[in-house]
Amino acid sequence: MALSRRGAVWHYDFWLQGRRFRGSTRETNRGRAAKVQAFLMLEAKEKRRVLSNGRVPVLKEFSVRFFDWVKESTLETSTKRYYQYGWDMLKPTAVAGIRIDEISADDADSLRFTGSPAKANVALRTLRRMLSKAQEWNYLRHAPKLRLRKELGRESLIDPDAETKLLSNAKQPLRDVILIMQDTGMRPQDVFRMRWEHVNWYKETIFIPYGKTKNSRRLVPMSERVVQALRGRRSTSVWVFPSKWSRSGHITNVAKRWLEARAKAKLPSSLKLYCCRHTFATDALERTGNLAALMKLLGHSDAQTAMRYQHPGIEQIRKAVEERNREHALLACSGPHKTPHSEEWVQ
Repeated sequence: MALSRRGAVWHYDFWLQGRRFRGSTRETNRGRAAKVQAFLMLEAKEKRRVLSNGRVPVLKEFSVRFFDWVKESTLETSTKRYYQYGWDMLKPTAVAGIRIDEISADDADSLRFTGSPAKANVALRTLRRMLSKAQEWNYLRHAPKLRLRKELGRESLIDPDAETKLLSNAKQPLRDVILIMQDTGMRPQDVFRMRWEHVNWYKETIFIPYGKTKNSRRLVPMSERVVQALRGRRSTSVWVFPSKWSRSGHITNVAKRWLEARAKAKLPSSLKLYCCRHTFATDALERTGNLAALMKLLGHSDAQTAMRYQHPGIEQIRKAVEERNREHALLACSGPHKTPHSEEWVQ
């Protein structure tokens, strides 16, 4: 441990657990510089505090304890699967071999994943939860604040023409999945896991019992064509969309049939199955203006999340422009100089 003077400023220099720390105290007084150095030493000791085994594990080693906790915790099953999926993405990266007390926000920013920003955020949220548990278990003093990737909303919507083309080219069960999503705003996995006990024929509603939050467990209304589609699917199975080949007993994916139907309909690749949910949300908000009801139907707890699904205002703006043009046309018919700002108009 030493203080050295460089010009008018004192610099610190000390070693801790085999690592050297040095830099400027930004102090010109030696006494104050010594206090800065003592504080930095204490902070370094706290930051690098370890358990009784004397070493901080790398992230891959720490994952064993983290997933032991996940397994025994009261987290929702879907949340446990979420963290496992996130770790599967993190495990092959360089961050898995870094000591957890040395992982920084810059390390997280440098990570590269295949797929969309939303997929990358699954890994980053998993890493954030792992580091927060490491802080709770005293492996590190402060968990770094990780920045999530900017998620771009799905701009493509399924207009009536595209819906007609999809439904005419979609094989079952995809056809009914599209129809139900378009009219209820349900997520694909919610549709796949529907049981007949969740369908209330009298009130024409579907109960969705799954989700991480209370808001995710909700009722959604059935349109007439959804009612007709479900009546046509009645069977002895407890599942609305049963599968002989799935261990769960119900279908879990329609991706292949979606690609086939989209190709036959000659629709753009930007159109995804999830766009059905966005289409429902956009149309519902534009036609009702009731954001609170829409949030409840989508299973969202805050307006900001719900608005990510919206593409509102286009039709209203078009109507406003048309109304303005009609007003201008009427004014033009009354005379070339009779504008709302002319003296003759005022008189």
